[in-house]
Amino acid sequence: MMLEPASPGPQPAKPSGWPITRLLPVVLVGLIFLAMLPVIGIAYFAAQSNYETSARQINELTVDMIDQRLQAHVGPVRDQLAYISEAVAKGEIDFDDHEQWRAFALGALAAAPQAVGFVVIPVNGEPMRFTRTDRSMHPERRENLPFTDQLFAQARTLSGPQWAEPQWSLIVGEPILPVIVPIRVHGQFRGVIGAAIGTSDLSRFLKTLELAGERKPFILAGRDKVLAHPWLGKEQGSAEQRVRGRLSKLDEVNDPVLAAMWAPEPNEISWLNGRTTVSGHWNWVGESSHGWIYRKIDDYRPASLIIGYHLAGRESAWARWIVRGILIAGGVLMLLTAIIAIVVGRRLSQPILALADAARSVERLELEKVPHLGDSRVRELNLANRAFERMARGLRLAATYLPRALVERLVAQQGALPPSEDRAITILFSDLEGYAAYTRGRPAAETATYLNDLLSRVGPAIEATGGTIDKYIGDGLMAFWGAPEPNADHARAACLGALAMAREVEMFNRERRAAGLDACRMRVGLHTGTVLVGNVGFAGRVDYTAIGEAVNVASRLEQFGRAAPRHGEVTIVASASCRTAALDGFLWLPIDGGPADVAADAVPLSLLQGRADGVIRGLRGEA
Repeated sequence: MMLEPASPGPQPAKPSGWPITRLLPVVLVGLIFLAMLPVIGIAYFAAQSNYETSARQINELTVDMIDQRLQAHVGPVRDQLAYISEAVAKGEIDFDDHEQWRAFALGALAAAPQAVGFVVIPVNGEPMRFTRTDRSMHPERRENLPFTDQLFAQARTLSGPQWAEPQWSLIVGEPILPVIVPIRVHGQFRGVIGAAIGTSDLSRFLKTLELAGERKPFILAGRDKVLAHPWLGKEQGSAEQRVRGRLSKLDEVNDPVLAAMWAPEPNEISWLNGRTTVSGHWNWVGESSHGWIYRKIDDYRPASLIIGYHLAGRESAWARWIVRGILIAGGVLMLLTAIIAIVVGRRLSQPILALADAARSVERLELEKVPHLGDSRVRELNLANRAFERMARGLRLAATYLPRALVERLVAQQGALPPSEDRAITILFSDLEGYAAYTRGRPAAETATYLNDLLSRVGPAIEATGGTIDKYIGDGLMAFWGAPEPNADHARAACLGALAMAREVEMFNRERRAAGLDACRMRVGLHTGTVLVGNVGFAGRVDYTAIGEAVNVASRLEQFGRAAPRHGEVTIVASASCRTAALDGFLWLPIDGGPADVAADAVPLSLLQGRADGVIRGLRGEA
């Protein structure tokens, strides 16, 4: 029959909360994110807003330059026609005098070089034509002027200059933008004066706006014809257009991006919607993206003019990536900062973890395993470490005066003192024979050393079998099994503990005598009985002990060992109750007689036997 270990006390509840190795980095990272996210967000949205604002301003400025150049190109001719219309109406110019018309034409051509020709179409009479290449007025056949009746019908309703649809002029060999003005003399409609404004100069101007091939401006007549383009400002482009003898289409100006302007499924440019005077979209042309920025001009009706430019997507993409770079750089910075915070958090938590490990060692009463707590860069942690180390040293000192099993039970009960109760336990008393004679004439330090060396071997043997050392009585001690932790096999454990003590004393004495030193025999008394186990004392000084007749019986059995037969270095006298409770498996030697004042259940007495080498034959099944 083997000795079962005592049942463990209540286990401490699992602590709640997060580990500091997680909590501290999470808190640090959270604080960093809380501080940096608004800054990065504001910086990103501010940069995005600035980019969109600057992009809109640049786009509007570029389109405005084209618009203003167009107005500066055609405006003087329109103003000249308005002036001559008023002069004829006032009688300052004779509408029927061709010489005056010639003088006017020369002056108009000098003031507005962009005008390539004039035409005078009276209601009655032959039309007259004047071109820059021919400085004289020539009659024009009326049949060469189409839609004359419609022109007169339209002119009668006008009060000032009126534009016409752009067209190709066979006479000057370039696209022209016509403008007409009605002529009235004394309120009577007499005819119209028209001017042809050449657009070659517009193409040459747009060529100056080209920026390293990235931005190409254009002026469209409707959606499918090109009125002005940088290619048409070049000799090759204008020569090809003269060969065609008409306005060029979008795919005829050596500009594949412009040709793809009205491709299906265009993509919106978000920052242009509703917040600017220009329109735009982007799309893929081959493997590259391109954007078209344009404005429809309604000032030249019925001509439908569209002015604008297109640019490669990489130009705007670079600016967008600069804005996104703020967000990316902020994210990378936050990630790096978070990694640093995690590393720093873990470094800061190491001293706290070491302190927690040391606290767990104290909680388990493994006071010898409490590590040395190193220095920290945090002053308060250093103070806590030093205070904890002093506390651990104090506990180690206190543990030498208290039964460890009792302290473990107090810790398991969260510091509450165990209640006093009647309990069946097995009590052991021991004493050294001849110790008084041994100490006579010897220094106190020598005798104390001898006693401490012996008890340092006897004490662990008791605790190893679940015994509690109640107190040391001079050169003896009192111990018991079955308290404070209940143990149904306390008698058997006490017998094993007594035999272990005998083994240690045998070995200790043998070593001393081999060294030429004196040694004392030991007597042990064992008794099983019911006693009151609990606290004795007052609030400031309490002793956990056992009180009752069974304690006295165990003490008298130890004293009776003087008269008992001697076997080896230790005589163990056990009562009948102890032998009965310990069950079989031990070697017992009956003893005749015994103390007269012991309880009835203590007799007959027996000697508990065991070999000096520590082998307990009873555990091997020997009778």
